[in-house]
Amino acid sequence: MGQFKDISIQTVIEELNQSYFLPDIQREFVWLKKAKEKKIEQLFDSIVRGYPIGSFLFWKLKKDDIETNKDAKEDSDKLNFQLYKFIENYDERKTHNEKVNIEQINSNDLSIVLDGQQRLTSLYIGLKGTRTLRRPYGWVDNPNAYEEKQLFLNLKYIPNEENPDDNYKFEFIKKDSVPKTDKSNYWFRVGDILNFKIEEILEYQTENELDNSATKVLLKLKSAFCQDMLISYFEETEKNLDKVLKIFIRVNSGGTQLSYSDLLMSILTANFSTDIRDLMNKFIDSVKDKGFKVMGRDQVLKTCLLLTESNHIFQLKNFSKSNINKIEENWVKITDTIFKAIKLLKEFGYANGLSSGYILSIVAYYLFKKDNITNEDKIQLLSFVRNAQITSYFTTSLDGKLEVVAKILRSSENFEEINNKLASSKVQPLKISSEDIEGFIHYQYGNPAILPILQILYPNLDYKNSTFHIDHIYPKSKFKVKNVELDQDYVSEANFLYNLQLLQGEENIAKKAKDPELWLNEYYSSNKEQVKSYKERNYIKPEFNLEWNKISEFDKYRTEKIKAKLKEILLNEKEMPVPNNV
Repeated sequence: MGQFKDISIQTVIEELNQSYFLPDIQREFVWLKKAKEKKIEQLFDSIVRGYPIGSFLFWKLKKDDIETNKDAKEDSDKLNFQLYKFIENYDERKTHNEKVNIEQINSNDLSIVLDGQQRLTSLYIGLKGTRTLRRPYGWVDNPNAYEEKQLFLNLKYIPNEENPDDNYKFEFIKKDSVPKTDKSNYWFRVGDILNFKIEEILEYQTENELDNSATKVLLKLKSAFCQDMLISYFEETEKNLDKVLKIFIRVNSGGTQLSYSDLLMSILTANFSTDIRDLMNKFIDSVKDKGFKVMGRDQVLKTCLLLTESNHIFQLKNFSKSNINKIEENWVKITDTIFKAIKLLKEFGYANGLSSGYILSIVAYYLFKKDNITNEDKIQLLSFVRNAQITSYFTTSLDGKLEVVAKILRSSENFEEINNKLASSKVQPLKISSEDIEGFIHYQYGNPAILPILQILYPNLDYKNSTFHIDHIYPKSKFKVKNVELDQDYVSEANFLYNLQLLQGEENIAKKAKDPELWLNEYYSSNKEQVKSYKERNYIKPEFNLEWNKISEFDKYRTEKIKAKLKEILLNEKEMPVPNNV
C-alpha cells in the first residue's frame, strides 16, 4: 500500500544515481532545451521563497525485484524493465541518459522516480552539476562555442516580496570564473550550501563582510535545501508493472505530452541483448540529420512492428518477448531499409518536406519485402507519396489507414497494383478527384500539399542532385496596400498557388525580392527566347509582361493552366510524368 512522505532536498539529491534512478518510461530531460525560459532558476527561486514545487511519485523496489537475466522466461515473477541515471552535468551535445547496470548498484533499496524527473535533474544540476550550452551565434561544430556553467545566487539582491515577478537573482555563471563583487553583487555558488553548517554561515558572513540582509538570504538557502522537508512524495510499494504504468500515464497526462513509446521502450530495452535505447537514439538522430524529423521514436517502433508483421497497435501485448525477438533479429535490416526509404524520398525531393512518418513507414515496408524494385515501382511509389501528401491521407484514423495500406501491400505483386487497390478501396480510399483539384487552387504557401503539387507541375527538375525552393513569382514583400500598382483585391494573395513556382536554390537566392520581369531580363541578359522559354515552363503566357498592374490577368491565365495540367496528370495515370532522376 502506498503512502505519502516528506524528505529534504539534500537527502534526495545525495542519493540520485545511488539509490534513486529513472525507469525507461520516463521521457528525457527537456528543461534546458529552451534555456531562455529559465525554468531551473525559477524552480530555485520558488524554493527559497517557500512556494510549493509540486509532489513527487517514487516506486519503492528491491534491487532483486528487477530481472537482470535477458534469457529469463516470459512468466518470471521479476520485473522486466531498464533503469537509467539522472543527468548530472547537462551538455546539449549529449542529452541522453546513461544506462544503469543493475548488478553494480550498491544499494538494495531503490526508489524509481515516476514523476519529478525534470525537477530533480534541475536540482542536481543547480546544486552539484553543471550545464553546457552553445553561446548565441556560436558554430555548432566549434568546441569553443560551448560554455560550462554553474548556478550562482546574488546574495545582495533582495527581491520585493510583494512582487511575484521580482525574483532572487539565480544565474548560471561560467565554471571556474570569479564573479565580480561590489556594493550590489556578491555571487555565491549555490551548491556550496550543501557543505555549510549553520554555525559556519556566521563565520562566512564575517570573513566576507556580508551585511545582515545577505546573510539572511544564505540562511534561507540553507534551510530550504538542507533542513526543510520540501520534497513531498507518494511512495508506491506494490510490485506490479501494469499498475505502475497506469499510474504513470494518469500522473503525466496533464504535463508534457507523453508518447506511449516512452512506456514501451522499457519493455523493449529490458528484453534486448544490446542497448536498444542507445541504438534507437543514435538512429533517430541520424534520421533527423537526413531531413526526416517525422520519423520519431513512436514511428520507428510502429515501423518495427509493421516490418516484422506484428500487430502495429501500441499495446503492451504487442511487445511480447517473441515480437521483441523478431525486432532484435531484424534490427539491422529494419534500419537499413528505413535509410533506403529515406534515400528514395530524398530523390523524390521530400527531405524536410514529408508531412507524415506513416508515408515513410509504408515505403520502408514495401522495400523490406522486395529485394529489388523496378523503375515502374519507383514511379508508382512517387505517385503514392504525392497523393498521400496532397490529400493529407495520414492525418486521421492513422492506425486504421496503416492497416488498410499494409493489408493491400501484403496481397499485391507491385506498387501499381497497390495504388489501384487504394484508389478503389471502400474503407480508406486514396485518390484525387476533379473537385479536389479545384480546391488545390486555394492552397497557400505552408500547406504540406504545395510541394508535391508543384513537383507535379515541374516534373523535369532534378530533385536528387539539386535543391529547389518554393518561390513567389511576384515577391511576397510587395503585396502591400502602399503598392499603388497592385489591385487591392490581391493584397492578401501573395501565398496562393497561382503565385508559386519551384526555383533552384541558387536562382532563388539571386532573385530575392526583385520584380519578376526585371529579374528575368537580368538573369537571361534580356535574351527574349530564353525569357519566353522560362514563361512557358512556368505556365505563364509567353508574351505576357509580368507587371504589377496585370496580376489579375496573370492569376486567371496561370490558374487555368495549372488546373488543366493537374487534371491531365492526376486523373490520367498513364500520363504520370516521371522526374528525370527516377
